[in-house]
Amino acid sequence: MYLVELDQTGIRAELKRDYYQRPVVRLKLTARGQESMEEVAEGAIARVQDAIASGKLNPSQAPIVELKIEGQVGFDRLELDTRQLQQQLQQLSNALIFLLKYDVDSVEYASPLADEASRLQVEQDVFTDLLAAHNTYKKQAADLAHGLINLKEMQFQGCSDHELYEFVQSLLGQ
Repeated sequence: MYLVELDQTGIRAELKRDYYQRPVVRLKLTARGQESMEEVAEGAIARVQDAIASGKLNPSQAPIVELKIEGQVGFDRLELDTRQLQQQLQQLSNALIFLLKYDVDSVEYASPLADEASRLQVEQDVFTDLLAAHNTYKKQAADLAHGLINLKEMQFQGCSDHELYEFVQSLLGQ
């Protein structure tokens, strides 16, 4: 590498051959769309811990670490607090620089809609698709979609906020 100094007299460059190159460690985690938000975060932590245990990542060297999370997630991709996760991983790895690349897509479902489908059927299908794409709600997607349609009708009928809140609690089984 070159050590370059700039001042009023000009530019001085000196070739240095006796320097220490900080280790750079690249890791990858692929999400399949079945994991919850917590499982994705736990997977990232486990990936760093595995790299430390295998000797690929040595925290005492204060390495530069890149972890790329890719694939699909079964929740809104923006729900994961990547800033907090990055800080946690940086502390775990003792990295000088920890770069977390979060390149995922949310799982999406799109039921084909029949041309002769009623507005009610279109709403039911849209709600079902949105709920089925979220890992937390996908097992109850059809029931919850029907409940959302009922909630919308209750709102149009002028039900009080208290009644709507109670309906949502019963819908979620609380």
